[in-house]
Amino acid sequence: MADDFVLVERNQRVATIILNRPPFNPLSMKMVDALHRVLDEVEKDRALRAVVIRGAGERAFCAGADIREESQFKEASAAKAFREYGRSTLHRLENFPKPTIAAIQGYCIGGGTALGWVCDIRLAAENAVFRAGDAYLGIVPSWGMGLLRLPRLVGRGNTLDLLLLGENFSAARAYELGLVSKVVPTATLFDEARAVAARLAKGSPQALAAIRKAVAYNLRHGWDDMVKYEEELCVRVFEHPDAHEGTTAFLEKREPRFQDL
Repeated sequence: MADDFVLVERNQRVATIILNRPPFNPLSMKMVDALHRVLDEVEKDRALRAVVIRGAGERAFCAGADIREESQFKEASAAKAFREYGRSTLHRLENFPKPTIAAIQGYCIGGGTALGWVCDIRLAAENAVFRAGDAYLGIVPSWGMGLLRLPRLVGRGNTLDLLLLGENFSAARAYELGLVSKVVPTATLFDEARAVAARLAKGSPQALAAIRKAVAYNLRHGWDDMVKYEEELCVRVFEHPDAHEGTTAFLEKREPRFQDL
């Protein structure tokens, strides 16, 4: 464990990271610091192949930034540093070497949506409530989700609907927008998340990492650049022992024994 702001549990090849400031698990500097320390631990553990991120308690995944702390950022340099720290956190999660699953229940607001939506697989409980209401606090989204990624994920019109109105919306609406992968009964959310993580843990870590890198790269570059990058990744993956092991295991009708990253 890094400290009690963020907990980590390990079960076979899956790590579960828990934002641990219930009931709302607000994102303070200490919370983000602890999250990075836990990510360091998980990244170094080669046996771990998938990561579940969840909030402690039943009321929230994460209800956004700690407003009391953020209101103390009177100096422009301090406010900018916090924004840059948030952007680097999303970048790290998006490019983390192991696939990530967000298990979202209860409130997922502001910076919480940034953490949840940047994960590879996003499971929402039926009781999940989302909101991007920064404008009604006199601010704008600043961590690289609402203004940067969201228009690419859901389009101009939907982004403006979410950010300008700043209203609560349901897990079902999030699913319609493609912001969550699946809506599940609240009581089974964490079981579903563990099942998804177990599925990912069976895949080739090399191949999964390459796919995730390609999708992240694609959001930032044009067609011709992506064609070149695709070929670079393909050369790397097809030369890796996993490519031979996967096809051999398929022909031999057995589970493949892929290498850890």
